[in-house]
Amino acid sequence: MNRTPISSAAAALCLACLLAPLGAAAKEVKPLAVVDSERIVQEYGAARDAQSQYQKFLQGLEQDISDREKDLQRAAEQIESQRMLLGEDALRAKMQEFESQKADYYQFRQGLEGRAESEYKAKIQPIIDQVKLIAERIGKEQGYGIIVDAASLTTLYIDAEVDLTDEVLSALVSGTEK
Repeated sequence: MNRTPISSAAAALCLACLLAPLGAAAKEVKPLAVVDSERIVQEYGAARDAQSQYQKFLQGLEQDISDREKDLQRAAEQIESQRMLLGEDALRAKMQEFESQKADYYQFRQGLEGRAESEYKAKIQPIIDQVKLIAERIGKEQGYGIIVDAASLTTLYIDAEVDLTDEVLSALVSGTEK
């Protein structure tokens, strides 16, 4: 029979994994629950209104981008059509104006993400905070261990008793010490 040696750290980790369910059995089993935020947005008036306002804001930004792109296109076409008619100084001035307009456009585009995030926080975040508060209250009252948003797979509530971080860290530390 051909055996490969197992390090004592690996053996200890295997033993800890085998014995962990025995310790867990002594603890109260807390159920998992889900909340569907997409359904909340569809059925809860305030969430629906906030989502609608946010979408209108995004559409406004898209329209603004489109308008600025059209302005740039028109300016480029105007410069091209007048290139032969304009003197060197006038052409240079038009080109500088165009480059400035283009720089403004790119700066506007770069700031969009921040503006969209700010609007999201203003419109949607209060609803999310409200949902989390309610999920936490229900989780505590009804004894849930974890409540997850089914739509985004984010945790809305987690009972400290089901947090295994300390145990995992302890196993890692004891396994690395040997």
